[in-house]
Amino acid sequence: MSLGQYYTRVQDSLINAGLLRQDRTLKGTPSTPHRLARDFAEIALRSEYGGSLGASGSGSRKPVMRWEVPVRMNVVFGASVPTEQRLKDNRAIGAYMKRLSKITGHPVTQTNKGSNFHVLVVNDAERKSLATTLRKMVPNLGNASIRAVERMKPNHFCMVIASPYPDRRNGYQSVVAIVRAEHPDMMRTACIQEELAQGMGLPNDCNYARPSIFNDDQEFGLLTQHDERLLQMLYHPALTSGMPRKQAEPLLKRIAAQVVARG
Repeated sequence: MSLGQYYTRVQDSLINAGLLRQDRTLKGTPSTPHRLARDFAEIALRSEYGGSLGASGSGSRKPVMRWEVPVRMNVVFGASVPTEQRLKDNRAIGAYMKRLSKITGHPVTQTNKGSNFHVLVVNDAERKSLATTLRKMVPNLGNASIRAVERMKPNHFCMVIASPYPDRRNGYQSVVAIVRAEHPDMMRTACIQEELAQGMGLPNDCNYARPSIFNDDQEFGLLTQHDERLLQMLYHPALTSGMPRKQAEPLLKRIAAQVVARG
C-alpha cells in the first residue's frame, strides 16, 4: 500500500467516525471567557514538540511566544506535487494567510524573498532529503529539529517547528511547516490550517479544548471560532513575547472577556 492510499484510508476512517468536522462552532458549547482563558493557558503556554495533527508532545511550560516582526511566508513544493495541486494549495494557503492576518491584526504576507515562515509541501522521499534545503532556508535551525523532520513516522501527519530570537522578547525568528504531499483533501486542509495557526504561536494541543483544531482527537478539521479567539488573545497588546507564564496567567480572563465582547 502506498502512503497516499494509507492516508486516504485514514481520512475515510476519521470521517466515518464523525471526525474532521467542518463546522466552526458547536451548539451547547459556548466560547466563554473562562473556557478561553483555560484553553489558552494550555495551548499557548505549553509546548508540543514538532507537529500536531497525529502527534503529541510533552506539553512543557513556556512563556508567551508569537511573532513581533511581520510574517513573510513562502510555499515550497517538492517536485512530486503536480501543477494543478500546487495551484490549489497556493490558493488555499494564500486565503488562509489573509485570514490569519485579519484575526490577529498582525501582518502576514506571501513572498519568495526574505521569508521567515516556510511551508514545505513534500512527499515522503523528498522529506527525508530536506536537510540541506532546511539549513539554507533557516540557518538557525538546529540539528535536532532537522532530524525530527527527517524521522517523521507515517502516523505523524504534519509538523511545525518554530525558532525564536535569542532574546525571547523579539518573538519568533523563523518557522518551518511540513505538509505531506500524499494527504487527501480534508487531511491536507486540516494540516495546513492547524500547522500555520500553531506557527503563529499556539504550539500545544489540548485534549479538552472544544470546538478546536488544537486537539489530538481530530474531531475538527478546520480552525474554529474558539480557535480564532485564542489567536486574538495571543496578539492582544497586553501580552508580549517572552512574558513568563506566571505573569501572563493573571491577565487571561480579562483578555478573554474582551475578546468575547467583540463578538
